[in-house]
Amino acid sequence: MNARLARMLYFAAQRWRGEPVGAVLRALEQSQGWSRERLLALQWERQRALFRHAFETVSWCRERWSALGLDSGSLRTPADWTRIPVLTKPDVQAHGAAMRSARAPRGLTAATSGSSGTPVAVLRSHLSWAHAHANVFRGWHWHGVDAGDPYAYFWGVPLDPEGRDLAARKDRFFNRVRCSAFDLSAEAACASYRRLRARPVRFAFGYPSALAHFADEVAAQGLDGRALGWKVVVTSAEALRPHQRERIATTFGCPVADSYGCAEAGVAGFECERLGMHVPVESVVVESVPVDGGLHEVLLTDLHNLSQPLLRYCVGDLVEPAEEGAACPCGRGLPLLGRLSGRAGDTLELPGGRRINANQPSYIFKKHGKSGAVREYQFVRFADRVELRVTAGPAWREATAGEIRDEVARALGIAVEVRVVPRFERHGRGKHRDFVRAEEIGE
Repeated sequence: MNARLARMLYFAAQRWRGEPVGAVLRALEQSQGWSRERLLALQWERQRALFRHAFETVSWCRERWSALGLDSGSLRTPADWTRIPVLTKPDVQAHGAAMRSARAPRGLTAATSGSSGTPVAVLRSHLSWAHAHANVFRGWHWHGVDAGDPYAYFWGVPLDPEGRDLAARKDRFFNRVRCSAFDLSAEAACASYRRLRARPVRFAFGYPSALAHFADEVAAQGLDGRALGWKVVVTSAEALRPHQRERIATTFGCPVADSYGCAEAGVAGFECERLGMHVPVESVVVESVPVDGGLHEVLLTDLHNLSQPLLRYCVGDLVEPAEEGAACPCGRGLPLLGRLSGRAGDTLELPGGRRINANQPSYIFKKHGKSGAVREYQFVRFADRVELRVTAGPAWREATAGEIRDEVARALGIAVEVRVVPRFERHGRGKHRDFVRAEEIGE
């Protein structure tokens, strides 16, 4: 599709749906030139407004916060923000319905893939979605690409026929060529390369592990990655490792820009052309709480989700924080986040030697997490078998185990034993891993 036409169709469709992406994008492109002090003042004004809204319209928040001595006017200085208790994924799973505002604006539900092992669903207002999309496009603009530009999409592929049909329609609408991050074979990489030579795109977007693997296969087969003509590669959803950035940039001859966010809160960081990971403070609050090893755990607050406000939400990601007050050479006043270290998506080897992307298992659990049937899950690989362990949610039924076994067989081509367990033990720092070897957890 012509890029200009695709861009016009996209913004028109978003306006029709009630998401003012274009207006928000114009505001963000203006505010990025403000001083840091002015940006943080705007953020604080929105923090106070969100807190008052949540206190007055969300009974669960009001009861929880009142027990700690807070009221609707408690946020007098930024230091008061830390008096708000941290919100966890189990909190959202257990009390999600009670956390919705009595004056909730219209919106759409964001269901996480559960890459952390704890899938959740959150109702996000249309303004929240508009900020999420606009922050993506502002980041793209920093690298000379725009909404509507054709791009290669290294992402998952839905497992069911209806999901595949919907994905294909979305791909056409967003003017993108989907390259499955789940099939990492040399043959699939060669086929994707041929498609992208036949249908040139402006840039690539996707999981860093999938893009790095594609780069490896392109180089191994003696193909010219630079001939694809990509202006930039934008990575997301996993921690981008330095060696992955180098392999991708070298193979395709273009810069690599990382982005960070989550389904529950939208974009929380985007790298500029000078590789500074900027926090979009007009849209989100990003905090970091010290943990072991010099790392910090990330807390996120979506400033525009008035439908189901999540304040100081712990997503389970780890970051090496930037120096306080550090400025980026690009000159933008947006603060810096630091280096992320907790969203890796390693390539996994199944019994028999076949490899898959680590995000693939999470697609199986998207609907089960949304329905409340599964709280957490983990694949454990033994020498001769794979066991799938789950902690059951309120919607779990006896037949659910059989459904999951069948879905795993179709998606991964392996048989698994499904076992319900009361809880999972975390090993080491960082997020729960959804695929481990038995010896790694002492079995």
